[in-house]
Parts: sequence; C-alpha cells; structure tokens
Amino acid sequence: MSKYSEMLKFNEQEYRTSADLIREARLIAEAAADEISKKGYKNIFFTAVGGSLAPMLAMGEIAKQLTDIPVFVEQAAELLVRGHKSLCKDSVIITLSKSGDTKETVAIAKWCQENGMDVVCCTKNPESPLAKASKYVIPMRHENGVEYEYMLLYWLFLRLLKNSGDFKDYDEFADQLMKLPENLLEAKYKFDPVAKEAAKNYYKEPYMIWVGDGETWGETYLFSMCLLEEMQWLRTKSVTSSEFFHGTLELVEDDVCVFLVKGSGKCRVLDDRAERFLKEHTKKLTVIDTMDFTLEGIDEKYRWIIAPTIASTVLVDRLAFHFEDNTKHSLDIRRYYRQFDY
Repeated sequence: MSKYSEMLKFNEQEYRTSADLIREARLIAEAAADEISKKGYKNIFFTAVGGSLAPMLAMGEIAKQLTDIPVFVEQAAELLVRGHKSLCKDSVIITLSKSGDTKETVAIAKWCQENGMDVVCCTKNPESPLAKASKYVIPMRHENGVEYEYMLLYWLFLRLLKNSGDFKDYDEFADQLMKLPENLLEAKYKFDPVAKEAAKNYYKEPYMIWVGDGETWGETYLFSMCLLEEMQWLRTKSVTSSEFFHGTLELVEDDVCVFLVKGSGKCRVLDDRAERFLKEHTKKLTVIDTMDFTLEGIDEKYRWIIAPTIASTVLVDRLAFHFEDNTKHSLDIRRYYRQFDY
C-alpha cells in the first residue's frame, strides 16, 4: 500500500491518471498558441468568475514581469456589463470553466465570438455551451487535481510569450512542467499532517483572516471565498499582504485566527513583512510557505511561476478536506449557489 493512501479522501490512482490526461493536452494548448501567434493579436484578456478567476490572477502577475504585451484579467460579469476600451476584434480571450456552463463566462465568450474575437477556453465538456462559444478548446479531462488547470494555462500563455520573444526559456520550462504532478503529490503528503492539525484547531473560529500576495494571491482569495465561505459557510476575510497594513491589521488580536500564504517571487518581501507583524500580535497564526516544498526536476528559477500550484494543491486538495472532516459539513452542499436563478 502506498504511503499516499494515508491521506484523507485521496485517490492516488485517480490523481496519477488525471496527470497523464493533462499531459496529453499539452500539444493541444501549444497548437492553439502557435495558431494565434501566427495570426497575430493586439492584447490578451483572461476572463472568468469565482474560483476559475484565481489561476488567471496568477497569469496576470506573471505577465507583469515577463512581457509588455497588454494583458488584462477581468471578472466576466463585470466585463460583460461594463465593457473595456481595449477589447477589440484583435483581442485574444482566454476563459476557464470546469463545467462549461457558468453563465457569466459563457455569456462573455458568446459576445466575444459574435464580435469576431478568438476565444480560447479550458473546460471539461467539449460539448458544453462554453466550448461551443470558443474557437479553441483545451480539454480539462482530469477528475482529480484542481491545480492541473495551471498546467494548461502555462502551456497556452507562456507558449504565446515564447512566440513573442518574451519567454525564451519556454521549452525547458514546459518540459520540466511535465514533472510537476509528482512534485505536487509529495507536497500534499508533506502538508497533510499540517492541514489536519490546522483544521482541528480552527474549524470553530467565528472569523479568520487569509493573507497572501503576488502570484499566490489568487489561491488565497479562492480558498477564503470558494472553499471556506461557499463550501464550508465559514466567515473569512482575504486581503493582500500589502493591503493588510492599511486596515485589516487593526482587527488582529491574540485570539484572531490568521492564515498567511507565502509566495516565492518578488512580492515575498511583503509576505515576510506581514509574517513579522502577525507573529507578534496573534497566537493563532498558520504560515503556509510555498518555498517549503521540493521541486524535483524543476529549476528553482521557475519556482515563483510554479508557486500557485503548490498553494492550490495543499489548500484545495488537503486543507479543505480536513475542514470538512471537522465541521461535518459536506463540501458539496450549497444553500444558494446554483440552487435557483438569481
């Protein structure tokens, strides 16, 4: 029996099979990027809602440091009703929805398609409304491992940047990315006892603060809102490490529960600053550091790009299940979300 079988609600075979299915999609993502690059484009819009927006926030952070191509990250509902002056027929639209029927994401994809823009979607169902509203469909065939969504976006977006001359290390990075699933499996295993203890200690907290920044901000926001609020009905506040010092710090006391998700890139210094403060002002601090996990076969210079996947794998796939185990509230139960029209 594998050591991974010790982990709560984890199916190792399903995870490994899903990894292989994601790896198979690499060529599809790269082919889409190459065709788009050959055609040419003016700018790139990442757009989605809720949890699907989180990996796109990471892409936006990566873009700020790698390219001068205009890259926008937009909440789909806002983009639909407000518009954007830079959105035009020469824009490339990248969307993501696991179900492929998220109303706001489907609506913006249809609008962009009808207005002559190339839409790329990552989705599980090739017959879904989102897929039908997209020119390029990158299959999310995995049944396990939400962090695998990042791999598809890396192979698509960073391939675009390779083709524009902005990411010359792409081939090396893309090859090394094939080894990511095994590394994330080890990260899960290492973090599982930490997740067990944290959930046991804090599942009854009346309020908790989640702090993160840079490339891991999206996952911090996602876990706070989509997992703890939506799926566990726990009251949380998510804030960036930089903005923490402009309001939220006043709510920190000895008995206030705080989780800090530390990144691996340039904004880490902001996480360090928050950590120094929090260690002095609360006795309920949990630090989740993406630098603590080994990346075998992946160069350290890529760690900051990989960091969101580490945050995703330990939070969404480990900590969430341990909260569920303690609260006895199923992650699948909703009061309102997708229960009726609103």
